Amino acid sequence: MPSKKANQYGTAAEHYVIEQRNLEPARCYWHDARFQNGTPVEIKACDMDSTGYFQIYEEAHRKLRRAGGWYAFAPYRRSGPRARVVTVRMRRSSKMPLMKWSETGGHRDSRKAKVQISSVLS
Repeated sequence: MPSKKANQYGTAAEHYVIEQRNLEPARCYWHDARFQNGTPVEIKACDMDSTGYFQIYEEAHRKLRRAGGWYAFAPYRRSGPRARVVTVRMRRSSKMPLMKWSETGGHRDSRKAKVQISSVLS
């Protein structure tokens, strides 16, 4: 289960991406926002100094691909009580590298894959 602080930082990064990219917020389990044309966007945030990877959930990924959706990757660094987003990289869900799926440990029904920050930033 993620820590309360990690969730707080991730939410802050999500709000940053929505504002920076002029997205419409969406509350759905498989995407967080939409482009102005309605295309879904799943926002992924992670701490550059801690985990080093983004978590992608298989069921959500498959839905996003079918909908022609995008990922917005937002690695951040903690700065006191806040998170500072370092960059935002957009990637079509169909252009993600082949992922190795593993069990989540029980708090979600879907398997997950870990995507290294470096593979998204390059």
